[in-house]
Amino acid sequence: MITNYKQLATTELRKKAIDIIDHGLEFLNIEKIVKEKFILKNNTLEIYSEKDEPNKYNLNNYKNIYVISIGKGSSRAAKEIERILNKRIHKGITLDTEKAKLKHFKSFKGTHPLPSKKNQKAAKAIVKNLKKTKPEDLVLFLVFGGASALLSYPAKISIKQLKQYTEELIKSGKGIHQINTIRKHISRVKGGQLTKLIYPTASISCIFSDVLGNDLAFVASGPTVRDQTTIADAKEIAKEFNWPKDIFIETPKDQKYFSKNKNILIFSNNLPLLKMKKRAERLGYNTEIYSFKIKGEAKETAKKLLDSIKSKNKKPPQLILAGGETTVTVKGRGKGGRNQELVLAALEDIKENELIASIASDGRDNTEAAGAIGDTATIKKANQLNLNPHDYLNKNDSFHFFKKTGDLIYSKKGINVADFILLIKNP
Repeated sequence: MITNYKQLATTELRKKAIDIIDHGLEFLNIEKIVKEKFILKNNTLEIYSEKDEPNKYNLNNYKNIYVISIGKGSSRAAKEIERILNKRIHKGITLDTEKAKLKHFKSFKGTHPLPSKKNQKAAKAIVKNLKKTKPEDLVLFLVFGGASALLSYPAKISIKQLKQYTEELIKSGKGIHQINTIRKHISRVKGGQLTKLIYPTASISCIFSDVLGNDLAFVASGPTVRDQTTIADAKEIAKEFNWPKDIFIETPKDQKYFSKNKNILIFSNNLPLLKMKKRAERLGYNTEIYSFKIKGEAKETAKKLLDSIKSKNKKPPQLILAGGETTVTVKGRGKGGRNQELVLAALEDIKENELIASIASDGRDNTEAAGAIGDTATIKKANQLNLNPHDYLNKNDSFHFFKKTGDLIYSKKGINVADFILLIKNP
């Protein structure tokens, strides 16, 4: 899964680190996940949750089946769903950062992380088709991380304004729950509005979580999940921005709209992290999962993780894993992502026989790179090239720093289940 393995694996420590990360990323094969979680037997569709709890639907009970697949990785999932359901699909739409050739789906390619007219066009097509559903029909939603940006259909503002506001939110260092609270209340399709739109048609929402704690109402800004946040919450978060005060709308609260919808968590970062832990233990490491839902400013998170692994109470060889999503308050004009920034911030305290790596599960850390790896070899290269980590950190330019040292991590496309962080301390 790591495509530049040979370039990065220059020491035994690095080889083991990349091997462990690779084992987790291999678990993010969307085609395999869908094949295992969606099984058709005698026209009964069996859908298994992350905990392998079965949900069974007799397709004979429905006249038409609509499939809406949205988010990063959704077009590949749609291809596998098409193989399973085939002609049973009355109408399918997929919205992803890549297009797919499908028989029963119309495939839209949108932009991420910022919304665009392409995204709005696709969202309008989804709404148009969902309005055609009848009470005797069934809608199968496949919801992936990244759909908050991709599924863009603003209520009271233009798509240009939405792009501007989204960029301001991302650069402000706000967490995903805060960002998605605002997104819900400026949208026609988020915060449970797709479920309201099709009521009383039955629906199943199969959700692949990239959100800390797997709160399904915040994955993709919860287009099918009843929203607990309010306009007041959105206004409170947005008060530091110079935005018009009348841009927000309320999300549907009436429980009746959600009475015929089932939300199922299909996959999150839990399983890949557990697989990495198992691999690390086989390689002889005393391994701990620090958190499945780590958050906070990337620079501060790096320090907390390093402090933890340097603790005298932990006997090396020690390895710490974490999953989640940090934030970056952007003040410079550089290029990079939260994973690269986290590793760059850690370099100041990295010692001999220590290593840190951080990677976006979907292969894109706000750049074409998935993340970065750092150790004393990185520091040595930086010194040889007269690169000052602090200068690049102040410019939020982690990408160009690691590009010059040769420590960017590139990986094949996975699915968005947040980020993975790995720290090693050898004797």
